Amino acid sequence: MKAYEETLGFLSTLNLKGIAGSLDEMIHDAEISKTSYITFLNTLFATEISYRVKRRVERNMVGAHFPIIKRMSDFEFGRLKGIGKSEAVNLLDCSWIDNKENLLFFGPPGIGKTHLAIAFGLAAVEKGYNVCFQENCQPHKAFENSGDSEKI
Repeated sequence: MKAYEETLGFLSTLNLKGIAGSLDEMIHDAEISKTSYITFLNTLFATEISYRVKRRVERNMVGAHFPIIKRMSDFEFGRLKGIGKSEAVNLLDCSWIDNKENLLFFGPPGIGKTHLAIAFGLAAVEKGYNVCFQENCQPHKAFENSGDSEKI
């Protein structure tokens, strides 16, 4: 038992919370299945990585300030002109962010501009990007808040 407590201390010192939270279960599973040391070590690392990715997404979701969660799968493309379902799905890969391109939504109220913006923002958060959602954002206000106001 002393070795186990020492291991938990090491995990705490190294801030490996994902492993620490699942250690009992992983040790039990490894003993039952007679897992090799390297496979057990890989399981530990995979658990920690999964934990960190999950926590990052949770943090970024809070920071995004989405008023509600909207997904592309729930959007009705029949009401919308200008972008089709296949085009929208292609944008979910977020390559437009890497290319430093913008997505702008124009149109009358009620056609789904906010739904699309949230869906694209949610996809970006899930891919590891930081997102800040603002409704009724005026472009010059966004630039002022970003510190790039002299570039307008």
